[in-house]
Amino acid sequence: MHLIIRPSQKKDMQQLMELDRLIWNSTNTPALLHWDSVEDYEKSYPEGNQMVAAEGDRIAGYISFKHPFDVPSNRHVFDVAIGIHPDFQGKKVGSQLMEHLRQTAREQGVRKISLRVLSTNEKAIAFYKAIGFKEEGRLHEEFFLDGKYVDDLLLYKMVD
Repeated sequence: MHLIIRPSQKKDMQQLMELDRLIWNSTNTPALLHWDSVEDYEKSYPEGNQMVAAEGDRIAGYISFKHPFDVPSNRHVFDVAIGIHPDFQGKKVGSQLMEHLRQTAREQGVRKISLRVLSTNEKAIAFYKAIGFKEEGRLHEEFFLDGKYVDDLLLYKMVD
């Protein structure tokens, strides 16, 4: 498998929107976002706003990143979200995207990468911990999903 990691392009928007519909559900996100059109998707995720892992013309996964707060005192932190197509899960796509993000963070003077993950998303938690993320906090019973209360975990990794 030969992946190229690059900024998202307009031509990727349909696949990215479909990928979100495919992978996100109540076991891994508290808010299911569905867009009515590619134009709606692009308003939330403009071209270049995400890094994509592509095999040819097929999107294998993406990682989005931003500063959690738009204030100078928070410019050293990236908050991330990552999504991998089921056909590419377990094939190191997420690891490659995270490594690319780490390099980007280092180049931009970012010292910390943080993310949130539902306690019900055990596969994602295992992945994050395997690549060095640590639990920073837990929001107990933060969401009510599928008839039960679910914790929201706050994870972080320092950029080395």
